[in-house]
Amino acid sequence: MDSDNTPTIDNSADAAWVASQREVVTGYLAAQQVEHGGVSLEPRWFLSPYVAVWAVRSRANADRVGWWAISGDLPTDYMTCGREQDAGDILIGFAARWREAAKLMAVGQQPDSFCIGPPSRAKELAPMLQARADLLHDFGVDEKSDSGGTSTPSEDDILP
Repeated sequence: MDSDNTPTIDNSADAAWVASQREVVTGYLAAQQVEHGGVSLEPRWFLSPYVAVWAVRSRANADRVGWWAISGDLPTDYMTCGREQDAGDILIGFAARWREAAKLMAVGQQPDSFCIGPPSRAKELAPMLQARADLLHDFGVDEKSDSGGTSTPSEDDILP
């Protein structure tokens, strides 16, 4: 994974928000009992103060991303790193995951692999999750069109 030793965010408000979101992500991963090799110092992509995407190192191979985490004005979540080529792919991946979850929640069910909110509030939370998923999808599409599909993560971040 690329160097995470030196902060690069110059704007103090953004830097403070990013630092607080990193704490949210590390706390969430601990609560979920995810054994990892660390969370990136700064997000791989962010739109302060709304959303941040984090690289989470694999414990088995600390030079690689094992998971992506997301935080901000939306549910904190993580997913296994696959073959994402850029931040757009990651955002679209979370959007797809949440869209599927929102469909199930709308009929009072929870996805098999994760839970968003208390099951008793599934129907109530489904429209909010769908709205966040739609926004993430739009951000992902915009990111891909703006970057030509070559933004972060770097090639070295992707698991073989």
